[in-house]
Amino acid sequence: MARYLVLWKANPAVWPADPKQALAIIEGAEAGGDMLLQSGGAEEIGWLTAESGFAIFQADSKATVLGAVQPFFPFYSQEIHEIVPWKDATAALLASARMMASR
Repeated sequence: MARYLVLWKANPAVWPADPKQALAIIEGAEAGGDMLLQSGGAEEIGWLTAESGFAIFQADSKATVLGAVQPFFPFYSQEIHEIVPWKDATAALLASARMMASR
């Protein structure tokens, strides 16, 4: 299974000005995040700023992660990135650099 980093942030274009509506969105996001953590869908979720954060998923595909984060849209937008393990990435990078250097 692959690991994915999801960077998410609040979408100011649709964020309500009414504090009660904003509270309801934050409470809903908290409940959704708690559910993802409790179910094992997400390994970790954290805040980076008051409007943005990250999540780590282990999943069979990016599509699985996309389905897990879709309920947070449009109030939160997401970027999904596959995490390449250090050893795998450095082996590929070194192989490519060595091939280019041997020319």
